[in-house]
Amino acid sequence: MSAEKMTFDINASILKHISMLKPMFPQRAIISIGDYSSQILLKSTDISENQELLRFFIQKTKQGKPKSKKSNKENNEIIGIDEKADTHYWFNVQKYIAEHDAIVEKLKGKPIDKLYGAIMVASLWEGVGSALLPDLTARFQEGDVNSVAFAIVPSHLQPPDAQFNALWSMAKCRTNGLTQILMEREALENYVGVDRKGSILKGNSVLNYIVELVLEKEEFTQEFFELSKSFNLKMFTALVATGASLKVYGSFKNILDTTLLRPFMPFDISTATTLYVLIRMPLHMKDKLSQSQIELSIEEWFSEKTNLKSVHVSEPIYVEDPSDRIDLILFVGGFDLTAIVSSSEKKAKEIKVYAEKNGYIKEKEWQELIKSLAD
Repeated sequence: MSAEKMTFDINASILKHISMLKPMFPQRAIISIGDYSSQILLKSTDISENQELLRFFIQKTKQGKPKSKKSNKENNEIIGIDEKADTHYWFNVQKYIAEHDAIVEKLKGKPIDKLYGAIMVASLWEGVGSALLPDLTARFQEGDVNSVAFAIVPSHLQPPDAQFNALWSMAKCRTNGLTQILMEREALENYVGVDRKGSILKGNSVLNYIVELVLEKEEFTQEFFELSKSFNLKMFTALVATGASLKVYGSFKNILDTTLLRPFMPFDISTATTLYVLIRMPLHMKDKLSQSQIELSIEEWFSEKTNLKSVHVSEPIYVEDPSDRIDLILFVGGFDLTAIVSSSEKKAKEIKVYAEKNGYIKEKEWQELIKSLAD
């Protein structure tokens, strides 16, 4: 081999190696806000090992150390709030953030402006989740980043302070233009189903299953954001069927029927107006159950329940799987929130009066926020 040829090969090798060392900035993010949501998502290996995601978890910690034992790399993804800090209400957290520049600097240090999509998960009855979800929403909007939030709302059994935090946060996010997927805590924790392998899927671990599925669809935030914007809808919820075998259920319609057995919010489906459908299925079923067949079946199924203005069936996620198990998520939007908001507002009345007396919120501001949810 000539010296000239050898020199060329060495140079090419060096250039290739340098290109591999260039930092790769994730284009999508998964952010958890609050202790409850973080303790769930930190258990997901699919999320923690996905190098294409920007991940960070905002939660209370002890002396800067995370509650769960993780590697140093994962520890760096946790933005800690001192566990001794008062974070009971959203206004407590706002005060804490204003007095602690370190938290703000850590948030500013995240390459948010380089993202094209972000999924947020927040437990809204917590002060941390309720206060910081609207704050992060504003940051993403400044960076022109499409974002969608899984907003976990308190059970109807939870006390007034939980309802107060959640109502304020939902309304602030609504007025800030965030698209929220509402999921009730009790519904999450009572979930019982199976996964694609046929193993039992029980309790709030279903949240990981849903988030992992959403993250498999790279276009999710863009498609969902466009649908939400087109119809000016900011509130959705989810109906799901996980690991549903077509052979066991007999038909796709029967699978759709089962989604009504485990709603994640108590809502009136007859008032729904818009639908986004995400489905994962084995590749060998592509011809047997095509995207157009799925769309027609869903439209027919919903026509018996409500008059939808729009149905968007995203292109299915195909996986190599010899089984016939299907994962289906129906994101339903446009339903009437009046009854849900009214019930929570009554429970939160005493806390609202306390917050008003202490100057944390004004009556007019509160009424405008509640009105935005009802609208």
